[in-house]
Amino acid sequence: MLSFPRDKLPKNPKILIIKLRSIGDVVYNTAVYTPLKRSFPDCHLTVLVENFSIDLVRHHPDVDQVLCFDKNSGLRQLDFYFRLFANRYDVVIDMHEGTRGAVMCFVTQAPYRVGHKFAKRSFLYNVKLEFGDLNPKHPIDYQVALIKKMGVEFDEISPSIHISDSSKSKADELLHAEKIDRPDPFCILHPGAKTYDRWEAEKFAELADAIYSQYQMKTLFTCGPGQKFLVDEIIPKIKKAPYAFLSTNLQELGAITQRAQFVVCHDGGYMHFASALGAPVVGMFGWTNPRIWHPPGNNTTIVSKEIECRPCNLKTRKEECWNGRPECKSLIMVEDIISAISKVYPVSTNTAG
Repeated sequence: MLSFPRDKLPKNPKILIIKLRSIGDVVYNTAVYTPLKRSFPDCHLTVLVENFSIDLVRHHPDVDQVLCFDKNSGLRQLDFYFRLFANRYDVVIDMHEGTRGAVMCFVTQAPYRVGHKFAKRSFLYNVKLEFGDLNPKHPIDYQVALIKKMGVEFDEISPSIHISDSSKSKADELLHAEKIDRPDPFCILHPGAKTYDRWEAEKFAELADAIYSQYQMKTLFTCGPGQKFLVDEIIPKIKKAPYAFLSTNLQELGAITQRAQFVVCHDGGYMHFASALGAPVVGMFGWTNPRIWHPPGNNTTIVSKEIECRPCNLKTRKEECWNGRPECKSLIMVEDIISAISKVYPVSTNTAG
């Protein structure tokens, strides 16, 4: 089946979107929910994500239900797959394109199982859509293109993250406990990254001191689960800047991020999340291509250094990269970040004395 049979759907179709993988991928996936619901106003829209991404979609006003896949337990997985089949969806859209997502799509036995024609497991779909004519270039383009081929129109293409009021209130409490109250200015430094993509701890510390000298604001360190050791390496090296540390769920972190004057982070899920929330973002790029993975927001800037092995892969990655000292990140200086901050947070808007 080469086109999507809109005219054959029931009046109130049950639609399931499968979007596994990383936080950044799910951030971009949120761009399709409202246009899809607008195109099928009587549908019941369910989104399937992994547990670490559930906070990105659970409060979206156009998502009726969120399913969370937990791959830690074999018995739970079997029960999960049975429930997928039992839910009797009318349309299932695999936007994951990996083996697991394609299998989930097939297990539902939905009348219309939609996926990319050239996905590796496309034989598990019965509606195979090809969107090369739409010339997708960036990650969000590929997700939007598949939905466009279902006859869905887009007024604008941008991620849509919704933070609950309760999370905003909890974020205020967490910041107050760290002596950050409205309208106290603060910035976020988020050092989390894979070993081969990290900026040096001493530079993060130097950056916190430089920000304090220039802007007279507190630095708030944040990180993902299991990454606090990166912050612990930085804090002893700070000389004079006031700082705090918070680690919480994505909803509360999103509310905190929206209050920050700006964010400095590596290319990764948090960068895309913060940018989609409208925060001013400075993103440090190392091994990935910034022309492809540039964050989605309008007030973002990237810092990167072109070297011969970039963008890299497992075969070209050097020993120093695996040891946590990648050249592409080591070449980035504190002065480069301070200069980038001035672009997203100009002097006319800061509180420097």
